[in-house]
Amino acid sequence: MKKITLLLSLVILGQSIFAAPPERYVRSVEKISNTYNTDMRNFLRSLNPQQTQFTPVQQTQFCGIVNQYVQDLYQVNDQYRSDLPLSYAKMTKQDFINQVLASKEMQILKKYNIQCHLQ
Repeated sequence: MKKITLLLSLVILGQSIFAAPPERYVRSVEKISNTYNTDMRNFLRSLNPQQTQFTPVQQTQFCGIVNQYVQDLYQVNDQYRSDLPLSYAKMTKQDFINQVLASKEMQILKKYNIQCHLQ
């Protein structure tokens, strides 16, 4: 009975050890996304609905928010790369940039003629 209990404990412990990195990755991505969403929402609320282009200051603010989002996502992906599925593990920074630029909100904001040089 002790051997069965010990074996069961080891199996459960092993599963929790292997589950920890992906869970930390997901929590990190959620935190980054929440920060990005809050920053973007606050920025968009500050815009005049009548304006058709960003001012230079607004463009700098906007591009800074987007660039920080890309940087943070890539950094977390790089940190957990060995624990991620291959499709995520092989993502480059340019892949993250492309995904962000193709997002629905970026498409909506095209009317403002935004030129962010993400790196």
